[in-house]
Amino acid sequence: MSWQGKVLRLSLCAGLAALLLPRCEPVAAGLRVRPETFRVGPNPSAIIAVDINGDKWPEIITADRGTLSDLREERPANDELSLLIGQGDLKYQKHHPSLKTDFGPYAIAVANIDAHRWPDILVASFHATRRRDVSLFLNLQEEGIYKPIYLEVPGEPLTYARQVDGDGTPIFHKPGLTSIKVGDINKDGLRDAVAVGWGSDSLITMHGDSEAMLLPPQSIPLSGGPFSLALVDINHDKILDVAVTLMASNEVAVLRGDGDGGFEEVQRFASRGRLPHRLEWADINQDGQEDLVVSHKYTDDSIMIFYGAGDFSFPVSQEILLGPDRDVLEHEIRDITIGDFNQDGFPDIAAACFESAQVITLITDNSKNKSFLEFQRASHTFKDGKPRALDTADLNQDEKDDVVVALWGLNEVGILLNQ
Repeated sequence: MSWQGKVLRLSLCAGLAALLLPRCEPVAAGLRVRPETFRVGPNPSAIIAVDINGDKWPEIITADRGTLSDLREERPANDELSLLIGQGDLKYQKHHPSLKTDFGPYAIAVANIDAHRWPDILVASFHATRRRDVSLFLNLQEEGIYKPIYLEVPGEPLTYARQVDGDGTPIFHKPGLTSIKVGDINKDGLRDAVAVGWGSDSLITMHGDSEAMLLPPQSIPLSGGPFSLALVDINHDKILDVAVTLMASNEVAVLRGDGDGGFEEVQRFASRGRLPHRLEWADINQDGQEDLVVSHKYTDDSIMIFYGAGDFSFPVSQEILLGPDRDVLEHEIRDITIGDFNQDGFPDIAAACFESAQVITLITDNSKNKSFLEFQRASHTFKDGKPRALDTADLNQDEKDDVVVALWGLNEVGILLNQ
């Protein structure tokens, strides 16, 4: 069988094929769990680490969504962000008061929207019953405040596309935003925002504006339950494109950017797992083309790498199974992040495993066979905490990629420090 179009199935430690690793042993990638954790709000569902005050030490921001409950309740979820200000020595001080969003803050992006000195914070809310679907916090560092601007995604012509209760009432909100990214999608030099509405089968764009910061949201139909998106120049034409997981149809969709802020679907393909959840991108095999990394939720413990050919096609895919049995949910992957944890020039993968209460790192090992990538696996456990979300950042300015971990239940942030 030719390499073009071949699907590699690599099941770590399952002992099922010649490509499998013989044992799962810790590898010397340098990541170690720090015993100290930091308190945040209830049920952090997203996390990002980035310097927002210009001192070169990353801050840590979590979206604390609480528990999603009945939309008819007065408070159907929590409605705040936690902002941990870096103190320069892996110590953090919580910013007070917490930043208020709409209910169910679900995804975070940080970018300089107002073109001033300081990066700003964007949040997509899942249960936005107060019609603050997107919250933009302008970072007015000199004044010590984060000025909120709220944007509503128009309810029409969107239709609710997900679950309802016994009397036909929607269980979740419309549009039900689950992912948000920032980039200049219309080539005007201003930062735009792109989000997906899982509850309404929609791709939502918000164009940057020099006065309003972001113009009112516009929606593009995108069926299949879009959940996690990436903004990436897939075909290297200097125009941002979109890749997105479709949880309801078990697919990945790729949309071409037209340079004017619009997107056209080019193709969709099977994610080769059920309920594709998180999506990240990187040049995993260092061939000059962007690849997509997709994890699956609730049904199996698989991560798929789709290797790009640079023309919106992904003819080669590689599967990584974290557990020995495809039909047994042992780990329950809830998030993934990418970084070069062993500093060999090849991107590595970290997965937040909720059920097994571990962060599992997959360290790229391309030394044995140049025709495909192998991965060495290591597990990292936080006492009593369930990893729910991850991000990669150099926390201590030693030029090594560290990992921040949102710990569900404990309502804390943990750190995997790269030593």
